[in-house]
Order: sequence, then structure tokens, then C-alpha cells
Amino acid sequence: MRKKILNVVAILMCVFMLAGCGAKTIEKKYSSSDLKKMNEQAYDTYVKGSSYYKDVKIEIEGNHIIYKLYYKMDLDDDQIAQLKTSLEGSGLQAQIDSLKDQFKKECGIRPDKISYTYYTNDDKEIITIEE
Repeated sequence: MRKKILNVVAILMCVFMLAGCGAKTIEKKYSSSDLKKMNEQAYDTYVKGSSYYKDVKIEIEGNHIIYKLYYKMDLDDDQIAQLKTSLEGSGLQAQIDSLKDQFKKECGIRPDKISYTYYTNDDKEIITIEE
């Protein structure tokens, strides 16, 4: 999972370098086609060939970057609880902080928040990890 996150980080950094740094918010740096391309690349990274995810979406609201990941398998309540515990202890928060530093370094704008929200295959939220 960390390799996939690093791939998405690399994709984001490329998009930021192409977008320029004149905007005051990250959202203003992206055209709808830039965001569409970023989502396509995230889909290729997370979903294509994955036995875990059926979809991924990236949204940007101001200086808040939101990753939404949707599992494809049916999960019962016990599995959801175990998954939630696993994701809470995954160390993702340290990676989020590092990602914020990368945005600041590359574009001069540090995201206010980066969120990873995980959903079941029937769109029930499992957990949001936000920093």
C-alpha cells in the first residue's frame, strides 16, 4: 500500500510542477482536465489489477486534498472493524505530513489537510484518516 501511495505522490508532484505556482489555493492550480488526469492516474495505481479496490477518487477543495478509496469485496462488521484498526495503525499520518511538506516545497502551498477516506463496496464509510 505504501508503494501505491508513493506513486500517487509522484503523480501529484508532476501535476503540480506542470500547473505552476501562481494560484493561492491548490484547487485553483488545477483545471478540470488536470484533476481528471490525476484521477485516471490514481485509478491506474490503486484499482487496475487490484484485488482490493474497485474505485478511487481524488477531490480538491481549496487547500484540502481528499482521497476516496472504495473496496470491492463484501465486508462484514467484524472485517470492517479489523480493517479500521489496521488502517488506524498504518502510519499513514506520517506520510500525509511528508506529503504536505512536498507540496510546500514544490509549489509554495502547503495543504491545510490531506484526507484518506475508505469505503466498503456499498459506499459505507469505514474510516477517514486526516492530517
